[in-house]
Amino acid sequence: MSNQQVSILVVENEVSNRILIERVLSTRGYRCISASNGQEALDILDHEQVDLILTDLSMPVLDGYRTTQLIRARPGMAEVPIVAVTAFALSDEGEAARKIGCTEYLTKPFKPRQLLDVVERLCAHK
Repeated sequence: MSNQQVSILVVENEVSNRILIERVLSTRGYRCISASNGQEALDILDHEQVDLILTDLSMPVLDGYRTTQLIRARPGMAEVPIVAVTAFALSDEGEAARKIGCTEYLTKPFKPRQLLDVVERLCAHK
């Protein structure tokens, strides 16, 4: 499958961060779908199938922790990679994210290459 056929749900409440992530991914041909909070992400997943989810952990309305738990509880969503994005590098937030179902995590700020490395590794089988 080419990158153009890989759909990535980007869940990020900060507009500038969301635009940056989408720009990096779209330059590699990935199809990005945007949500500004966890509830929007769940609503999108009601009618869209995605290959990977990038979610900020700290968001209004529904944070990334609860969003991940609700996604994992959905039929067919156990195998979809979820990458947590956190601004708290020194805390145990990354480990906490893995415990609730995230596949991987990235610490902000990250370099575009770091984002692409994670996405390409997790989507290699697509």
